[in-house]
Amino acid sequence: MTCYMRHMGWMFRVLDIDNDAGNRHRVDRAIKHALELAHDTPCPEVKAYLDALSAEERFELIDTVEQELGAQD
Repeated sequence: MTCYMRHMGWMFRVLDIDNDAGNRHRVDRAIKHALELAHDTPCPEVKAYLDALSAEERFELIDTVEQELGAQD
C-alpha cells in the first residue's frame, strides 16, 4: 500500500481527511474496490492503474472513494 499512498496526498486534501495510518488503509481499500482490484493487489499494480487514469477518471475515482468511505463508517 505505501508505495502509491505517498503520492496520494492530494486525495486526502480533496476528501478533507487526515493522512494517517487508519485513513490510508481505508482509502487503499476504497481505491482497490473502485478500480475493481483484489484487496491483495500488489502496490506497483495499483499505482500503474492510478497512473493510467485520465483527469476525468480521477474525478470519478474521488467521488467513488468518498462514497465508499461513507459506507465504511
